[in-house]
Amino acid sequence: MGNLDNLIKEQNERKQRISKDNGPTRRSLLKIPKDAEKGFPLLHINEQYFSFEDLIVTEEVKESLGHIIVENRAATKLLSYGLEPKNKILFCGPPGTGKTLSAKIISSTMGYPFVYVLFDSILSSYLGETATNLRKIFDFIETGKFVVLFDEFDIVGKKRDDPHEHGEIKRVVNNFIQMLDNYKGSSIIIAATNHQHLLDKAVWRRFDDIIYFDLPDNSRRKQLFEKYLRVLRRENNFTKDQLARRTRGYSAADIAQICKEALKKSIINNDKIVSRDHIMWAISEQKRRKKTITKSN
Repeated sequence: MGNLDNLIKEQNERKQRISKDNGPTRRSLLKIPKDAEKGFPLLHINEQYFSFEDLIVTEEVKESLGHIIVENRAATKLLSYGLEPKNKILFCGPPGTGKTLSAKIISSTMGYPFVYVLFDSILSSYLGETATNLRKIFDFIETGKFVVLFDEFDIVGKKRDDPHEHGEIKRVVNNFIQMLDNYKGSSIIIAATNHQHLLDKAVWRRFDDIIYFDLPDNSRRKQLFEKYLRVLRRENNFTKDQLARRTRGYSAADIAQICKEALKKSIINNDKIVSRDHIMWAISEQKRRKKTITKSN
């Protein structure tokens, strides 16, 4: 049995233990850092459970995620040889391809609380306050073991030579790089971006590993439809192959949305079955939404 198979088995066992535990969560005992200007929290802590079985990505990506977990579990052994586990990771690729879910799966498997950094609270109108907020987050995550997700990371990792950015953003990028360099805690830091082309060259070198999440191929799109449509019985006049071909270029999140809309339409209509018409309508609705988003950008 490989590392990934062992991790999945352990996850299932841990999930059963968690479901029986009704005690207080660690979240209630933690003091969340806040923005001094508005008093908003700078991060959220989540302890929901997610499994590798929830994730439909390439085997290469799954193996890379598994290796991060294995290294961090063996941190003490590695440190005794003067080596460190990978704990600064960059996830990149198109939106809706599993980056956030992967971070949550690492959190669940490691048994570390999941910390989601809120960039809308970090960015302050006061000069210098944004860097102070980042410092508060790094100070917080050094107090324990967390999986920390800096989503939409390009906000603070932008190219410093970008002529459209003012001096404050450039200072924030410099500060973030320094904090990442000086970080010595046990938490796993994950930065995720849909726009890796915007990142400063110096930022790339700060990460121990970089994982690219691509759009699902035909086989994975079929798996996604199977996963999300299994709630109801399906009509026999369409196949998952047909659906996969119809959704070429769609992300996992797009397909999840299509299935959800089709299921809702079936349930509201009291049909008790997901028909081809439900699915085709949901695909056309998602196509309309994607077109609207493209126009707005």
